Amino acid sequence: MQARESLMKFFEEMIKSRRSSNESHEDFLQSMLDRDPLDDEKLDDSEIMDNMLTLIIAGQTTTAAAMMWSVKFLDENKEVQNMLRVSTNTQLIIKINLLHPKKIT
Repeated sequence: MQARESLMKFFEEMIKSRRSSNESHEDFLQSMLDRDPLDDEKLDDSEIMDNMLTLIIAGQTTTAAAMMWSVKFLDENKEVQNMLRVSTNTQLIIKINLLHPKKIT
């Protein structure tokens, strides 16, 4: 319950900040702040916060499921797993070299 309260307070502050700003964003929150696409009425803050919480919970579940299936697929396809490992290691080496270039003397 404490986590929900913290999230709702964070959402409330985010909504308040967006409503007081003249900036427009192209994201889920902005679409809810602008209007309800079904009947063109504005949603109140509690409806927006409930929708945001639902999105986070649904996102967590679908992300976990996608990760689980990815791990299962990689376990069953060692060749793909090895290709992914090589690609990931190569990208990691490139990023390390960019962040910490060796001095040439």
